[in-house]
Amino acid sequence: MNRRALLAGLVRVEQAMERSAGRFLRGRPGWHLTVTPYAGHAAGTRAHLRARVVVKRRERSNRGGRRGALLAGLGRYLSVEAAGEQVTVDVAGQQVTAVSGPEGYVDLDVEVPTLPPGWHPVRYRLGNTGSAPVEGRLLSVDPDARLGVVSDIDDTVIQTGLTRLWEAVRTTLLVPETERVPLEGAAELYQGLVRGADGRAPVFYVSTGAWNFYDMTERFLTAHGFPAGPLVMTDWGPGSGWRFREDSPAFKSRTISALLTECPNLAWVLVGDAGQDDAAAYGAVARAHPDRVRAIYIRTVPPHSDVRATGVRQVADELAALGVPMLLVRDSVEAAEHAHGLGLLGDEDLAAVRAAVK
Repeated sequence: MNRRALLAGLVRVEQAMERSAGRFLRGRPGWHLTVTPYAGHAAGTRAHLRARVVVKRRERSNRGGRRGALLAGLGRYLSVEAAGEQVTVDVAGQQVTAVSGPEGYVDLDVEVPTLPPGWHPVRYRLGNTGSAPVEGRLLSVDPDARLGVVSDIDDTVIQTGLTRLWEAVRTTLLVPETERVPLEGAAELYQGLVRGADGRAPVFYVSTGAWNFYDMTERFLTAHGFPAGPLVMTDWGPGSGWRFREDSPAFKSRTISALLTECPNLAWVLVGDAGQDDAAAYGAVARAHPDRVRAIYIRTVPPHSDVRATGVRQVADELAALGVPMLLVRDSVEAAEHAHGLGLLGDEDLAAVRAAVK
């Protein structure tokens, strides 16, 4: 059996198991069919909306400690998606109908009236269930904005330790949500970049983390003072070209390239880390659009790896010839000082980043 046939078989098995689990759980006390909305975005007259239809347990009070964190983490991984469900979406005064895909996703690119900059409500309602609508939101990008920020999540804004397997598992499944730790100065850096662009710069978070952890990640960003922005994640499980999830550089470069197309007036600052091949992903974007990338900051990730550092520097040397600066930085201060030199960060915001990094 070749690889393509094997992956197709795995996908069919996974989807069959999810259908069976969904049918069983819908009739169980405490479980219900619902829509999980994800923040969308609009640029001009086009809006990109995302949501997912799932069968999930009704909200209960969370247990504290590591046991509570483990149960919550496993509960997110073991989601049950619902395919073929009709969803009605109310956005910008109009109504659109969609059907959830094989993994329960609703992914819409729709035409909308030009919206004022900022956040706008989006309502999702399941068809023929009598359920109340679920409210999501979308960010309308300011047409006068000239800068945008894209950031990875794990080991870029939150200490995860993905280069150390046990550390990553411990952080994801055993550390309570309220005890997770941001990278020092990261929130201040991003807030400063937004202020340096007259408050207009949109911030997008692009991560290979699972959509199952969307709600937790969004709460983390809010609690630690990061600018609000759409969060784009990945589906974990076998797919048409992968056994676990889509290749990180391919996913990130594809997602960021789409943002460049959707927001043609923006140049970008890209922030990632050396642990997940972000240099390769961002390098691919910069090679294709060197005039659209103002700077790339790649954080070092412990333990130090000469191989990872050398790979980043090789990409940086290549991009330097195109006029795109890529820096391998130890902390938020090094990135902030460089951004300040480019005129992207003000004096007070540089001081705030320095004060936040101990």
